[in-house]
Amino acid sequence: MKAVYIPVGATGHVLASLPMVRALVASGTSVVYFAPERYRAVVEQTGATFSPMPAVAADGPVEGGGDFTAALPLVFLSEAAGVIGTILPVIETFAPDVILADELALAGRLAAKKLSLPLVMVFTSYAPCEKFSICRFWPKTPDTHPARAAAAQLAARFTREYGVPPLDLYAIFEGTGDFNVCTLTRAFQPEGDSFGESFYFAGAQIAPRASGASWQPPQDGRPLIYTSLGSLFNNWPEFYAMLFPIVRELDVHVVCALGDTLRPEDLGPVPENVTLLPFAPQLQILPHTDCFITHAGTGSAMEALYFGAPCVCLPQMEEQQLTAARMLHTGIACASIARAELTPQRLAHAIDTALHDGAFLARAREASRLARAQSSAEGAAQAILRFMGG
Repeated sequence: MKAVYIPVGATGHVLASLPMVRALVASGTSVVYFAPERYRAVVEQTGATFSPMPAVAADGPVEGGGDFTAALPLVFLSEAAGVIGTILPVIETFAPDVILADELALAGRLAAKKLSLPLVMVFTSYAPCEKFSICRFWPKTPDTHPARAAAAQLAARFTREYGVPPLDLYAIFEGTGDFNVCTLTRAFQPEGDSFGESFYFAGAQIAPRASGASWQPPQDGRPLIYTSLGSLFNNWPEFYAMLFPIVRELDVHVVCALGDTLRPEDLGPVPENVTLLPFAPQLQILPHTDCFITHAGTGSAMEALYFGAPCVCLPQMEEQQLTAARMLHTGIACASIARAELTPQRLAHAIDTALHDGAFLARAREASRLARAQSSAEGAAQAILRFMGG
């Protein structure tokens, strides 16, 4: 079988897809994977053929505010407009049997419609159903909003040129493929039991991946605190101003993944027990982590569940708030604190709970056991092959 994979150019979406791509390649499937150049190494590590794609909706810093969700349809429509001209000729030449595409990689929908190919949609976050849809929680935005008006014009162009249904907010975020893979466990997905046979819940996608960061676990038995605020809202020096005085007084190791916006010199004096990295090899760190302070992205949530890393959640947008609530529900997180409500006292208390509360730690271990039983990249690959009749 021959397949192409089309992600959106955001780190969490790319990384969550790679284990199942690796499993497909191992099964004998020939895969061409489109991605921005910075992902070449991790893509080639799967055995797929890397094909460069422009980084249109790149995963750099994004300021939220009231217009963040208003702009999302335009962001993903613009991504599709920016990449479809590059990837479509490659797809036509390769002649795949199926298109695999991220839920938000609208170019995948355009290509599948244009070439009359089956579409497997990959949900690296929450999947939609009749009882649940993530976008139904968002603030209502009038159609006259400039970003929504521009999105409507672009969507109309796609309907004319590719024959796809009008891609408004709900079509974008509630669309499904001919077959669908979700990289959450069914238990973590809201209303998970209501999904039919066209959905496969693959759970945490864990596989070795290339990393330029060098890290070795501590050998002295002291607990490890790991912090990562994701790739969108990580420009938050005030968080470190609260964290550093707390951990300076603790007998712990701390690893902080800063992202590509903050510099160590922006953060003032760094405690001796703190290591700052621009990007951290998260899959290497989490198995050794005693407290994971996370933005509550779905990829990080699934990885924390898989490795049983006790979490403190600091969500900063609507989807992360939902994920933090799901993490509390499953037992892998002991606290969820919104950015505007974070204080040194609340942060210190949450860290202490994650490190020392025996009842919470027992729940986190059980949550990890269940997640591991429900997670399989190989299962996702086999589900795709069964759908294709292989």
